[in-house]
Amino acid sequence: MNAKKKKLIRTVIISVISTVVCFSVVSLIIINHYFGEVFSRSELTEYTPYIRYEDIKDEIPRYEISFQSDGHTIKGNVYGNGNKGLLFAVHGLNSNEEETMDVIHYFCKKGWTVLAYNHRGCFNSEGENQKGLAQSLIDLDSALTFCENDERLKNMPKVLFGHSMGGYAVCSVLNFNHDIKAVASFSGYNTPHEELCFFVRKFVGDVFGVTQYPFMWIYNKLLFGDMADISAVGGINKADIPITIVHGDNDTIVPHDSAGIIAHKEQITNPDVKYILRTEDVVDSHTKVIYSDKAAEYSKEADKRMDELKKKYGEEIPYNELKAYYDSIDKFRMSELDEEIFDSINKTFEAAVADKN
Repeated sequence: MNAKKKKLIRTVIISVISTVVCFSVVSLIIINHYFGEVFSRSELTEYTPYIRYEDIKDEIPRYEISFQSDGHTIKGNVYGNGNKGLLFAVHGLNSNEEETMDVIHYFCKKGWTVLAYNHRGCFNSEGENQKGLAQSLIDLDSALTFCENDERLKNMPKVLFGHSMGGYAVCSVLNFNHDIKAVASFSGYNTPHEELCFFVRKFVGDVFGVTQYPFMWIYNKLLFGDMADISAVGGINKADIPITIVHGDNDTIVPHDSAGIIAHKEQITNPDVKYILRTEDVVDSHTKVIYSDKAAEYSKEADKRMDELKKKYGEEIPYNELKAYYDSIDKFRMSELDEEIFDSINKTFEAAVADKN
């Protein structure tokens, strides 16, 4: 091989390596920015169309709790004084315990004591950000460990309810050695990596999105170590308990046919798993999958009124107009859960506690 060919080959190799390095650096910078935006702190909003504790405080007592998780203080409350057992209500990304108040209200009325807390970086819990999708698993593991050592709570049989990021947590935590009697997971993803890959494709397109998979995996691995690889399906298969998986067929946040737990039915070997795929056109399949058809219809009416306000004022709606809008909403009507699904879950929980006590 002459000197010219050697020089050309060396130049090509250097160019390829430089391109790969530059692409990798740019990819990691983009992913770091993505994580910073998506997982920034989540605060309690001033207004909501759904019930909050203020609306049910005369009905259901509560007391504050706090525990350590991943070096941060996590805050929450224990609601009611039911004697059936302790139900964990685990919220999703950019949410908080106040946004699970409809679920808390339902199960407290059914005779459960309910524990709800705010993930790292949410509402009144510590954390400069929410870190990532695996954090919900870490925080739930810490919450369960706290309860197992708390004199008031340790002897109560425990069941889990979670939505979205919480839906992942309540199934993936079954990989650990906690004594859980039953689980209900709504709109949960199987692994953080699968959900992150879906979102990357959604925002940057399929072609470029696929090239980001390795970097997304590396970044998530650097953040969470071994916790990054824990799957919901693995937990479901390890647990010998009844589990209800609920998903919507037009969920645009956690697709039921790819990232969702329900998409992995063929990999699930636990015979005591019940699947519910909601197909109603009126249901916003991710956020509103827990609600009744009547609540979904009422929500559409409220959304139309909000659209009118935005058309008139843009995004800067005057304070008095915004307050009047939220004051006009019937929060209990908006927060009506799907009675058939929740009554079924409640019966499953009751039977699981009775069988294993």
